[in-house]
Amino acid sequence: MKVAFVGTSCVGKTTLLEQYRQKFSGRKDVVFVEEAARAFFQANPDIKDRFSAEIQGRVQTLALHNEQEAHASGARVILCDRSVIDAVAYVRANGDKMGSEELLQRIGFWLPTYRKFLLLDIVDIPYVTDDIRREDVNKRQQFHNAFLELFGEKRILYELLGGTVRERMKRVDEILSGR
Repeated sequence: MKVAFVGTSCVGKTTLLEQYRQKFSGRKDVVFVEEAARAFFQANPDIKDRFSAEIQGRVQTLALHNEQEAHASGARVILCDRSVIDAVAYVRANGDKMGSEELLQRIGFWLPTYRKFLLLDIVDIPYVTDDIRREDVNKRQQFHNAFLELFGEKRILYELLGGTVRERMKRVDEILSGR
């Protein structure tokens, strides 16, 4: 079972992943996939056009590689901080619908490997920038809207996950238990 926490920057994806890392500490049947975009941009800090189809394609390739490694581990549960679909939404939000479509086609074969995409809601989550997160709050909203449009237009099953960390974890626990 693979669940991906997806969405724009600073909505609690990594926070949730860390909570589950603590909860499942020592369990070999649970694997965590780290955020590919953060690792990519930390390794390539001088990239200017971060949301172009070319750059997001490179991020997507890294995310796919990381997820394939998690699958190869034989884990029963895989929890992902972002996913291969994030690049599609980011390019779409940047106004490149054709590039977004190409990125979606590249990973179409991989989408059935997810049990659930959990789109983390931005409501009541303050936005904090850092060396990697440089966008303003309006761009953040654009990215969130792009996820909603993408999931709706392509009929990709997802769930909007809001509330406190505790409320979010309660729902993730229900999903992990098959409810």
